[in-house]
Amino acid sequence: MDWSRQNNMPPKINKANLKEDIANSCEEAISKEAMNIAKKTLNKKLEKYLNDIDNHPVSQELSKGPDGTNTTNTLGGRANLFAFIGFDAAEKPIENLKRIIKNNTFLDKKGQFNTKTFEINFDIFTPSLEEIKSETPLPFENGKSWVKGIEDGISGFGYYVYGLLFRKSRSGRGIQSKNKIRTAIYRPIKYMSEIYSNFIRSLQ
Repeated sequence: MDWSRQNNMPPKINKANLKEDIANSCEEAISKEAMNIAKKTLNKKLEKYLNDIDNHPVSQELSKGPDGTNTTNTLGGRANLFAFIGFDAAEKPIENLKRIIKNNTFLDKKGQFNTKTFEINFDIFTPSLEEIKSETPLPFENGKSWVKGIEDGISGFGYYVYGLLFRKSRSGRGIQSKNKIRTAIYRPIKYMSEIYSNFIRSLQ
């Protein structure tokens, strides 16, 4: 028997196994690089999300505290949203809102690797609009959200009194009168629903 010919025969290659081996060896390297890119992309979009909140007229008015003016015209230019909603004077509702979002928006560490296309997809977790509403309660109404109220309406403006100093007031600037003092109503304005939708669309 000619052993030299036997030894020179080309080995048989299982193409399916070879493709799987290549995919497995590439997966770790691709996943690591994809994770870095995905993190940078998410951080950039999250930064814009938070900036959009900061730059919204509602946020800017609330950030000025009880001494601000009603720049959103939601109260007809009278008083301000901070005092009307009833936040404590030292409270920072916009910072709290952004903290809720920032602390709970993250990338799933384990992506889904596609061995056919060599693509990897990551899940992104962020508070839903309903979750945001549940974490932003109105100070004087249990079960209701000030974020939701900004857009849907907040009752009590007809009885709201704004003054220089009210010791019994949460904000120090506004109280609810027992008697109706005006016929004007709160004017709803688009706020978090629009900002949230823009953020979600940017991730798609």
